[in-house]
Amino acid sequence: MLKALLIACCVSLTLCQLPKASAQYVRVGVDGPIPLGKLDAMENTLDVADVHQKAELLARLGVDPLVAKAASEALLPGQKIQLFPIRTTGGAPSGIAFLPNGTGISCSLYLLQGSDEHPDTKHWHAVDHQDINCWDGPASLETMPLRRPDEDDLVLHHVNENHGSGEASDQTQIFSILGGKLVQTLATQDYRFENSMAIRDGLEQRSTFLRFPDSSLEETRTTTLNDKLKKVERRSWRWSEQKRTFVSTPFLPVVAPRQ
Repeated sequence: MLKALLIACCVSLTLCQLPKASAQYVRVGVDGPIPLGKLDAMENTLDVADVHQKAELLARLGVDPLVAKAASEALLPGQKIQLFPIRTTGGAPSGIAFLPNGTGISCSLYLLQGSDEHPDTKHWHAVDHQDINCWDGPASLETMPLRRPDEDDLVLHHVNENHGSGEASDQTQIFSILGGKLVQTLATQDYRFENSMAIRDGLEQRSTFLRFPDSSLEETRTTTLNDKLKKVERRSWRWSEQKRTFVSTPFLPVVAPRQ
């Protein structure tokens, strides 16, 4: 009787430990192809998908298969592929796929059309794209309503313009949805560094941008020489419907350097 009781206790203890042991082998990720659906759902699934699943979904969205594979393989720690809706006026609902730069590749913007309300019948798909020069350091993307309060523009910061021995420069670029296409409507330097025999010192310029309620974009540029502030300037950018681009006022001094 005692022997049977001991056997029963051992069996019970073994069964109690099984769920804990099984939990050690739970797989984090998704099984099979990522289904087409709402943009935020697809983006969240991309975060836990493997390289093949990422590339396969991007290709089904209309991204060039070679670009999709390279972008999925080259993601750096902390980077992610972004999929999000963007406000436009007229036409089909629009979205954006932003593929960040990684090891050996630049970044890309894809304009999508589809529907989050009817994702099963109106699948998101690419209708236009722009390849961006983001080789030297990561670029960042944000949306701002700069032309109309009900329409978004895409603002890319730190897009590489030039880099070489002793010099580097980046741009802020704006892309707007015009006629159903991604159109560059602004490109201006937001960072410059020069360290050469010509100036014998380290010259650095940085620009920051702030949107105002009237939809103007204020740029503040600082100039330093050997880490000492020399000049602060400011100007504003506004949309010109006639020129179909953003135009700026001249730079005006904000802080005069100490003599």
